[in-house]
Amino acid sequence: MIDQILTTIDAMPAISLAEIKSLALLDRMDVKFIMHETQFAQILWRSQGNYRVLEINGVRPGRYYTTYFDTSDFTLYQSHHNGTRVRHKVRWRWYMDSKVVYLEVKEKTNRERTVKTRTLLSAPVTQLGELSSDWMPASLQVNAATLRPVVSNQFRRVTLADFARQERVTVDLGLEFSAGERVVPMPGLVIVEVKQSKFSLSSPIARELHRLQLHRTHVSKYCVSMAMLYPELKHNRFKPLIRQLEAICNGRGRCEHHN
Repeated sequence: MIDQILTTIDAMPAISLAEIKSLALLDRMDVKFIMHETQFAQILWRSQGNYRVLEINGVRPGRYYTTYFDTSDFTLYQSHHNGTRVRHKVRWRWYMDSKVVYLEVKEKTNRERTVKTRTLLSAPVTQLGELSSDWMPASLQVNAATLRPVVSNQFRRVTLADFARQERVTVDLGLEFSAGERVVPMPGLVIVEVKQSKFSLSSPIARELHRLQLHRTHVSKYCVSMAMLYPELKHNRFKPLIRQLEAICNGRGRCEHHN
């Protein structure tokens, strides 16, 4: 099924990195959906004529590698688990095909909007305290020196753009979570994220999601991977979601923990 998805993507018109920057939507409404590859293949086939696909150095979809940071007592994770109104994720993300690394902070505001700030790095880092504090938004109330790498993920991302509707859609495929030698593959899982200034069901992708009765899901790759790879942490809030993800994976395989 992944081959069918890639074939459809290859036939769609391209958009360059320079062009899509004007559709960055750094202050936006993010709505996520989870599904199996077979479902996304249908959605993509029916909506392909409305979108352009991001292509970087002749490559689509792009390859991403991400490492998240937290304190030794997992302050940032706990804020997500406890549903704190204002919460943050701190990560560096290696955009492998464009050969750049950004240190990124994603803030979920008390109005449920996502605000992302990013700082270009020359290379991945492990000690954020050694950097200038310019990257830290004022709302992030932690000591940068206490932040350390805790979990990583890698995946392939399809980015779709529709300038007419000011919409960007990211589609994550081939997900794998890791922490040290521990690895959790997620076969068959697709995470679709619709990014708009204000979410509307009028977009082609949104209509197809609605047609298949796929409902918005609050899913965080960071929180799910932390709950899976650090089972000693409190994770009751994420148990139903993890069961749902495993059920999707079990459509074509199993999400297994490998030590």
